[in-house]
Amino acid sequence: MTPGHQIAEQSVDGACSAPHDGTVRLRDLLAESSLRVEALTSIRDEDRLIRYVYPTELADPTPYLSGGELILSVGVPVVGRPDEEIRRYVATLAAQSVSALVVGLGDLFDEPPAVLHSACQDMDLPLLALHAAVPFRRIVDWAESMRVADREIGARERDLGSILRWFVAGTLGVSPVQSALAEHGLAAAPVVVCAFTPELHVDVHQLVDRHGGTMAVLDERIVALCPHTESLTAELSESALVCGMAMAPDAQSMAYAIPEALEALQEASRWQRTVHIDEIATLDGLLAAVPKVRLVPFVQRLLVPLVDHDKVNSAHLVASLEAFLAPDLDLATAANKLYVHVNTLRNRLAKIAELTGANPLEETDRINFRIALWAAMKMGMRDTAGQDAGAALRSRTR
Repeated sequence: MTPGHQIAEQSVDGACSAPHDGTVRLRDLLAESSLRVEALTSIRDEDRLIRYVYPTELADPTPYLSGGELILSVGVPVVGRPDEEIRRYVATLAAQSVSALVVGLGDLFDEPPAVLHSACQDMDLPLLALHAAVPFRRIVDWAESMRVADREIGARERDLGSILRWFVAGTLGVSPVQSALAEHGLAAAPVVVCAFTPELHVDVHQLVDRHGGTMAVLDERIVALCPHTESLTAELSESALVCGMAMAPDAQSMAYAIPEALEALQEASRWQRTVHIDEIATLDGLLAAVPKVRLVPFVQRLLVPLVDHDKVNSAHLVASLEAFLAPDLDLATAANKLYVHVNTLRNRLAKIAELTGANPLEETDRINFRIALWAAMKMGMRDTAGQDAGAALRSRTR
């Protein structure tokens, strides 16, 4: 092993890393048995990031350090040096937030000086030893291959997310989805679709690895696709992971299973547990799979006339419709909720039918009204006093 200044970049901004940005951590280095790297001091945090692999024999490499470097040295800065110089060398590296110091054995010494060991321990700088038969170049190449492989995993997750997003939006056929499922061994059985928030990326990786699945990044959410097994269901129900779940019997079913899982995730985030779509209103999951442009006509035809009428006449038609469409569909209950007589509510429903051409008392029209109200809510429209609500609703549906 010879001194040098070759650098293998591990680009990370700040003290933390985003998923699959090519970051290597100290624990990855220690876990790679082929490199024969041994920890000589106790390590408080094995998740230290390795931003660069930097072979150098400089006694003060400060001008070339920016934090997170893995320093490789055969020991020139410490061999035969006074104890104070060795401690100063360690203090310099620690002050620059170096990830660790790796000393190569066999060139200048078979065992590092005792003062180097104690100084690294005292200053919380991990001291590692590299076996004499392993050249520094192998660590440099390993770090680079880890970086490339990690970024390729991230690219595949984003690519799968794009395929699923386009398929759900109706702009892509089912064939690419079928191919993706087959590639990951998920074509022959029902697939559990699990939605997670992005901070669980590492935990989800471990989950899909245990259960033979794959994962995608979809609109700032993580979507895991796993075979439907009792072990997966049991693990999710017992774990602390917050997850939205849905079932996709086949590739075509992904068109509604993914929106359902994302919808279930919203409830899961409130309840702080795993929630299956069956636990919540399935209409939400169904409508979540419908492109916004397909829902706009429901809002324009069935709600805008009511909002405009309410603005002018204070007739409370929208509130009356919402009360009537509550789960019990009972006129008396709705009237009591509105503090009006049943006949007043009947008159309001008749006015709704007159303005929209749709009768809230008929089942088919009730479904259409539910769709319109759901779509308006998802578009961010609420009936607010003192504003031109009709104009606001029209502007949001253009």
